[in-house]
Amino acid sequence: MLIAQTRTLQLPVMPGDALPNGAAKRAVDILGRRIANDAYLPGQTMPTEPELAESLEVSRATVRDAIKVLSGKGLVRTARRYGTRVRAVEEWNLLDADVVSWHEHGHPRLAVMFAETTELRIILEPAAAALAAERATADQIDTILEAALALHPEQDDVQAMFAADCRFHATILDATGNGMLRQMRQLFVTMLRISYEFSVLERVTEPVSKEGHIRVAQAIKSRNGALAHAEMAKMLELNRRDAIRIGPALQNIHSHQT
Repeated sequence: MLIAQTRTLQLPVMPGDALPNGAAKRAVDILGRRIANDAYLPGQTMPTEPELAESLEVSRATVRDAIKVLSGKGLVRTARRYGTRVRAVEEWNLLDADVVSWHEHGHPRLAVMFAETTELRIILEPAAAALAAERATADQIDTILEAALALHPEQDDVQAMFAADCRFHATILDATGNGMLRQMRQLFVTMLRISYEFSVLERVTEPVSKEGHIRVAQAIKSRNGALAHAEMAKMLELNRRDAIRIGPALQNIHSHQT
């Protein structure tokens, strides 16, 4: 059985935005976690620059750099005379990998993000699998099948399974031959991370279906686009059922995201 791990999942190295290094990274990480976990609430004015510099034990210049990063992720807005305020949650970039990782396990917002990203995945991933069945190279097919076989939900290594799952879904996007879908790899990896953070690590849903992944891979290998579409949709049905199950709680969560 999968055992919930206390440490955040590590994303695979992929092209995309990254946090700055050194003290600035630490400052961004700490402030991001405070905001994501409601230490600073939406609409609230954050402590002043000197106060943040003192609490973080960094320079004021480092604080300014950190605030710029958080602003770019939609978490805060800075204006003269008003200081730095936390923005409404609906203005946050909730598909930013850093923003996702800043949420503590079990935070109710992850349930909302899981339900909404599941809807998006159901819209896009079956069609991507169908395209991959038509266009994948032999090497891409090998990678997709290898990644499916590398999933071991019966073991305790969630990180290894997450890495294989990312490889599986990212390679399917590559195999579509569609440049726009390729550009969405980081987005899909982040959505997958949300699924793991909410469901796998918290053991809210059923274990990841190794058999479902293998069936998708085999359909792609056989160049059967209709079957690949159907098998991917069937695999995502597990997530959809869980999203429906938590649906009644979402309205209450949304009502507090002001």
